[in-house]
Amino acid sequence: MFCKTCGSLLVPRKTEYGKWMSCPNGHSQPSLQQDSETLVSESKEKVDIRVADSENVLAVNDHVCKKCGYGKAEMLHIGSFYSDEDEVVRMKCGKCGFVEQLEGKVG
Repeated sequence: MFCKTCGSLLVPRKTEYGKWMSCPNGHSQPSLQQDSETLVSESKEKVDIRVADSENVLAVNDHVCKKCGYGKAEMLHIGSFYSDEDEVVRMKCGKCGFVEQLEGKVG
């Protein structure tokens, strides 16, 4: 930050009110605007909000659970950490939470 009057580099000075940036030549700096403007925007998009107690709302993929037979699952994709590793894809049941690994190595 630079002084608005002389253009020199502002230095931090410790006062009884805290640390402030001040001009080494003693020029006063204009006060900072502390109040932030609040912007309010209205969205015209409608969002479908679903609330469920026993089902996972992220379970949108078609996959039959081996444990309970529920038809929807959440896909968990775990990328490779090193170039010689495979990517891991797991399916988490939307009802019981059973996780089944589809592809990749167990690591």
